[in-house]
Amino acid sequence: MRIGELARRAGMSASRIRFYEARGLLPEPERSDNGYRDYPESILAMLRLIDDSTKLGFSLSEIRAALTRAGGKHPPKDQILSALYAKLRDVDRHLADVTLRREQVLGWIDDVINERPYPREMDQDNALRKKGA
Repeated sequence: MRIGELARRAGMSASRIRFYEARGLLPEPERSDNGYRDYPESILAMLRLIDDSTKLGFSLSEIRAALTRAGGKHPPKDQILSALYAKLRDVDRHLADVTLRREQVLGWIDDVINERPYPREMDQDNALRKKGA
């Protein structure tokens, strides 16, 4: 399948596919006699995996490493689950940080509304210790 058809079926631009190739995320495609890239049907699933992974926050280097470990094929279930659980831990840490920041902003709002002369101190380490994090 040529790059235009692959792009249409994958729902992305041909330039994005070339970008993924240049970054080592996709294997070098075969070339037809006229020099056009000729992609196998299996690349469609690989493109969807790459695209979905980036939407979940995986970096291209993380994706490339997973594909390399899997020999350029779709990674096995246990490898995917391990990466997803690690990403979930990252997201949970980020949520905790954002929640703390929100509480700090609310505290400052309260200080301003109640005309306290100085906003409260933002000591993230103490706030985290108080929360038991």
